[in-house]
Amino acid sequence: MNARIPHVVLPLVGLLLLGPATFRAADSADPPYIFVNPEEPVLKDIRRLGETTTDRLGNDLLREVRQLLAVTPTIDAVGSMHLKNYKLPPAAPGSIWTITQVKRTSLRVRNPANAPDDADRAALDLIKSQLEQGDPVSKVLVQRVTTPGQPAEWRVYRPISAMNECMQCHGNIGKMDPRVADRLQETYPEDKAINYREWEWRGLLRVSIVERPASK
Repeated sequence: MNARIPHVVLPLVGLLLLGPATFRAADSADPPYIFVNPEEPVLKDIRRLGETTTDRLGNDLLREVRQLLAVTPTIDAVGSMHLKNYKLPPAAPGSIWTITQVKRTSLRVRNPANAPDDADRAALDLIKSQLEQGDPVSKVLVQRVTTPGQPAEWRVYRPISAMNECMQCHGNIGKMDPRVADRLQETYPEDKAINYREWEWRGLLRVSIVERPASK
């Protein structure tokens, strides 16, 4: 699939609405994950935290690639990029929400550690379907992921595209520097994140958010 993310994307609409009663520990009757309407007012703080974090993460990723490739040959940068030592942002003072994970995932991953779980896959499949159907592409997706007996996990997803800076390692394998292609195969033998075109949809950035335990 060679669909591209448009420069202007629209918010998700028409999905399940949740009210304040959903802010509770999950039980065995809950579905493992559901999409929720990101426009729902009760999710305002969760969505804002997720979008702020994905914006920062995306900018940090791009900055790292540019800075590293400016001083390091691409072949030597293959195993070093993508913020492998990224530290989670601390909870904001007074906020009841905390970030437990940030993740990049795709239907075509390079590193198996970034492979989607079932909830991630549902989000990826939704964006893929929108692109294939020619529908407006969601700017943000929000999921509620449940584990029995545990607080709800809220996932905020943002689509990402293959930018020009990505092409040296993610572009057409036949036009890639053969030394880079060999290093990719050596470092990531199951690599599927190749043969992208510039601005083609690559996958999702995901932020996982949970409610902080009440202070005793």
